[in-house]
Amino acid sequence: MHDMMRMMMPMMMQMHGQMMDSGPAGGLSMMDGDMMRMMMAPGGMGDGLAADPEPEAARSAMLARLSEFDADGDGKLSLAEFEALHAAVTRETTVDRFQHLDADGDGRITETEMGAPARRMEMRRGMPGAPFMMGDRMPSDN
Repeated sequence: MHDMMRMMMPMMMQMHGQMMDSGPAGGLSMMDGDMMRMMMAPGGMGDGLAADPEPEAARSAMLARLSEFDADGDGKLSLAEFEALHAAVTRETTVDRFQHLDADGDGRITETEMGAPARRMEMRRGMPGAPFMMGDRMPSDN
């Protein structure tokens, strides 16, 4: 087990480096790419931008959001200000996920509804050849 961990360590360090840094190619890090996709997604700050915007258009959109959420006007985002930005950008996804769980549409998620994804996973595992696909909806057992 110890030898396996020693062999895995360089790979894990490389993966962490790719997530946080631009890496040897000098391109976007995984974290940068995730941030840009989140910020530029429809419903996010990228409304009206192409799916793969030019760097200057993306920069302009992001700087506009910085100005919009810079509550104290110091030209920087504090953690609290960034939390407000992040909440605004992720609101649409949050609502979609809530509605997916709220099978009866009453605006509340019951214990049964919260456990439904795990039950669907169990059902799929028991079905030979059944693919596991996120986002599939099956009738709830409410």
